[in-house]
Amino acid sequence: MRILIADDSESVRFALRMAVESLGHEVVGLASNGRQALEQYPQQRPDVVVMDVIMPEMDGLLCTTLLARENPSARVLIMSGDRYNDEDARRVGAKGYLAKPFGLVELGRLLQVAAAA
Repeated sequence: MRILIADDSESVRFALRMAVESLGHEVVGLASNGRQALEQYPQQRPDVVVMDVIMPEMDGLLCTTLLARENPSARVLIMSGDRYNDEDARRVGAKGYLAKPFGLVELGRLLQVAAAA
């Protein structure tokens, strides 16, 4: 599976990359905000975008809304450690929600769910 990771924290992007690769998937892009994720999506054509909610320039909810509008087949897995939930994620077009902190097994399961949606 080809994964694009969007999170404003470099350490979170690094940890997610290691986790995704340990699950046997390929990280095809890293973005530090929603604007970068939107720019990378057409070139990288990931199977799933793992998208943080709170990021500078463009947050993950707006980015997911725009991705879903421009690319109806886009599969986004929203992640957040804040007050957001699965309902919020699905309302903007995401295929699932990952609450921080999360484990490797949960990440793997939700990547499969998002990819199959």
